[in-house]
Amino acid sequence: MTGPRAEGLDGVAAFAPTAAAPTPALPVSASASRAARRGRVAFFGHDRAEPTVRKRVDAIRDAGWSVVVYAFERDRPGGVAAEAPAADDIVPLGLTVDRNYARRLPRLAVGIVRALRRRRDLRAADVIYVRNLDMALVAWTAARLAGSRARLVYEVLDIQRLMVRPDAPGRIARAVERWLLDRSDLLVVSAPDFIDRYFRPVQGFAGAWHLLENKVMGHRLGEVATRLDRTRTAEPPWVIGWFGTLRCRRSLTILAAIADALGDSVRIVLAGRLSEEDISPRTLADTLDGRPNMSFRGAYANPRDLPEIYSGIHFSWAVDYLDDGLNSDWLLPNRLYEGGLCGALTLARAATATGRYAVAERLGWAFPEPLAESVTAFLRTLTPAAYAEQHAGLLARDLATFVDVGGMRELLVRLD
Repeated sequence: MTGPRAEGLDGVAAFAPTAAAPTPALPVSASASRAARRGRVAFFGHDRAEPTVRKRVDAIRDAGWSVVVYAFERDRPGGVAAEAPAADDIVPLGLTVDRNYARRLPRLAVGIVRALRRRRDLRAADVIYVRNLDMALVAWTAARLAGSRARLVYEVLDIQRLMVRPDAPGRIARAVERWLLDRSDLLVVSAPDFIDRYFRPVQGFAGAWHLLENKVMGHRLGEVATRLDRTRTAEPPWVIGWFGTLRCRRSLTILAAIADALGDSVRIVLAGRLSEEDISPRTLADTLDGRPNMSFRGAYANPRDLPEIYSGIHFSWAVDYLDDGLNSDWLLPNRLYEGGLCGALTLARAATATGRYAVAERLGWAFPEPLAESVTAFLRTLTPAAYAEQHAGLLARDLATFVDVGGMRELLVRLD
């Protein structure tokens, strides 16, 4: 389903916002409401320390399937190391790097060789689950060389910049992805706009797909539930939290402008891993310097530390400009669900999937450009009564809005 075609780049057209289409049906042998049968998954991850890798692996195990993780690692000095996935076994594929595909390709070849050392496990797998295009190439090649007949699941949580470039590398990457999509049994996305704005109109995809939102996984909720305090004091200073991987430099600039404009009536708290390719430590330090109403708490463990970092936070900053007009407009980020679960209302951009979702589900507000001025004006006029009313609506929502209690199980049933 697509909207009217607008001017785009090399086949990567912009489309008017549309409603999410229903997920196409795969032939299944049983209802998705029942538990998936026990099977074996070979999970290929781009970074074993990345929180969503652990999230997926834990969900597969919670569904009753065994999982062997084949994963690269990335050199990220400093911060809090994420826990290793609770897999039945982990096969290290080596060290790789962010975004530098020229340096990464030789390491992917090494990863294939290392994966083949476990060819018996690959042959025994019922499903090969892969994250991102480069891992799909590693997994498909290793599986075929090992003689595996497992079904291939291709998961995409972001449409990377390379995939929408109009030049030769972008065209090659899209051609490779189309080739892999033809060989995949199921495409998994975290937001419907990825289908409506990229996979269908750009890649011509017409296969089976599954929506697995970036919700907090239900089997991990016990770690945080007893420490959650979703209540809030509905009065200034209004506290905005920007948490997760901090890579949107424009967001940092906008938050600093809000801090300058509102002074003591606002506090802005940052926490998570700084993406130094996008925001250098020096840039962050210079931004915080002289702004006592802005602070950086550093890295945290997810989901273990969510109750602490969200404590007293009125608003979750769910704004991204990194790929403005493309992925940034299409995604539904972790912050949207984590904030709602922990009692924080969402601040988002209008005319984006996040903004539409926040407004439609009454999880917060979406603002037009220029964003700094819009948010500043909103906070200046926000009354305690208005905040309390919106927050009461958030607390009344079913926790299934924020927590995934069976998404992976339903996905695996589709492959049974």
